[in-house]
Amino acid sequence: MTDTSFWTHPPETAVRSSHSDEYTITVLDPPLPESTSELPAHDRARARAFAEAFPTVDAVLEELPPMSASEGLYAERLSDLDLITVGCWGNVTCISDPALAAYDAGMTPVLAGVAALHERYPTALIVGSAAPDFGETHTEDVIRLPDGPTLFAAGFPAYETPWYVEGDPHTILKALGIDLAELTDEDREYLYLDEKPHRTNWGMLGGLVLERSGRRLRSGLEKSVFRVRHTDMYTSLMEEMWRWTH
Repeated sequence: MTDTSFWTHPPETAVRSSHSDEYTITVLDPPLPESTSELPAHDRARARAFAEAFPTVDAVLEELPPMSASEGLYAERLSDLDLITVGCWGNVTCISDPALAAYDAGMTPVLAGVAALHERYPTALIVGSAAPDFGETHTEDVIRLPDGPTLFAAGFPAYETPWYVEGDPHTILKALGIDLAELTDEDREYLYLDEKPHRTNWGMLGGLVLERSGRRLRSGLEKSVFRVRHTDMYTSLMEEMWRWTH
């Protein structure tokens, strides 16, 4: 442990590579915008407040220059896992945090993060997804409606079992006014909702819900980048999962 983190290994320790930004939670406050709505500019002050209150974060240590909303971060060493991004564009808030990919030891960080945010934003639609790939991809996806049902799915897409699914995706789609029969073939691809869970791309379902509910990022939008100290528990989980061992 140092003054700036709870890591037990040096911050330059190599980590296993994973695709960038595949661990996000998005909050859409009402009213959901129409399909033609353009999201406003990023609110940096609100982004910092959101980061400081996020359940995986012990403290925000530094605010770095903002980056394009369409770009992602890439982790090569432990210190890179201290970086998170937060975009606040009107009624849309999106956080990307490597701690959301710490699924080891039976943890469900995306589900826990969504539940915590629901307490703060009870009238919001909240969608979370994590898909770390360290040789085998593990996915965790959550869609929570305001004062309504929750869909939770987690497992390894390469295997039929074990999979954990709670909630009915058809109920979620119906509540949002999304009719599968009216979707394009591209939208329906990999949405085998009535078959075994490993065949469905749950992250794609969450993305469809977000796009149909108003999260349409336009060019020129930015998001904040923060260096944080994650909580002791999440730091330990990330170190165990991400650290490269020979």
